[in-house]
This record gives sequence, structure tokens and C-alpha cells, in this order.
Amino acid sequence: MKTHLLASLAVGAALWAAPLGTPVLADDARHLTVDVAEDFSQFVYTPVTAGDIPRRGSTFITEGNIFPGGTIEGDGATFDPNGPGALGRWYCRGIHLVSAPEIPAAPLWVHTAQLFALPDHGRSLSSDGVEGNSLTLRPITGGTGRFKGVVGQQRQQFLGFNASGGVNLRVTFVLRRVAR
Repeated sequence: MKTHLLASLAVGAALWAAPLGTPVLADDARHLTVDVAEDFSQFVYTPVTAGDIPRRGSTFITEGNIFPGGTIEGDGATFDPNGPGALGRWYCRGIHLVSAPEIPAAPLWVHTAQLFALPDHGRSLSSDGVEGNSLTLRPITGGTGRFKGVVGQQRQQFLGFNASGGVNLRVTFVLRRVAR
């Protein structure tokens, strides 16, 4: 775990070592991979019908911790989302595209906006798009601090459900600085 943490911090530091004013060519993409573990105790939804389960159209908010990429092994069924080694916090709000009983079989589950605080809101990335049980691509919609002025995409892979019942995700950001 310590090796993953040190490697992720080193990659993150190297990723943004270039001065902000330095133009970046289209093939100068930088990759940063993290694991996300949702803490399902933080999941709150608005039912479509009072007292009902999440259905198509239900809105929700949830959050969890961000860990170095590769921290969650396999599907992470026994992984504790509140365990040691977190790099930051993940926040997610969205709307269900399918009813809860259709998860995880449906290919697409929700449309969400996500915020990755790495490690805090002063250094964050945001994205928007769909999620489901397969690899999804989402556009990066903004960033703060060292991530200000980046464009790119988020590759998100569903790994499984963790010990809290929340999702485990592997997320790779493919980022470029906007040329000035």
C-alpha cells in the first residue's frame, strides 16, 4: 500500500511539473490512475414515488475515498472504503437511468457529475457522463489548482462492490494542458 501511495504521489508531482504557460502538444497526454471506493453509508437518493427504491429518474448524492491506482484488488468485495491510505475525497451526484434492481446487469446505470478532490478542493478534477458495468469514457469538465486549464477524458472501470455496499472504480485521467 505504501508503495502505491509513493508511486501515485511521484506520478502526480511529475504530471504537473511543467510551467502553466508551457504549450502542450496533442500527443503530450499525461495519465493519472486512481481507485475510488464509495462509502455506501453516504448514499442518499430522492425517490420518484414516496418510500420507493431508486428508480429511473431518482436523483442521488454519494461520496467516498480516492486511493492510489491498483490499491483495490480484484472486485474489492472486502475492501474498506474508509481504510488507510486515501489520497483524497470523491463526490458524486447524479440521476438513475435504470431502477436499482437492474444494477449491475444493465450496461448503463446513472448519469453523474463527479468531483475528485486530490487531496482537497484546491486541487481537484471534475467530470460528467454516464456510468455502468463496463468501461466508460467521460469528459473532464474542469479543474482547480495544478489541474486548472486541463482538458481530457476520464476512463472509468467498474470493479465491483466493496464491504460497505458501495462501488469500487478504477479511474484513469488522460489529461492535456490547454495551449496558451
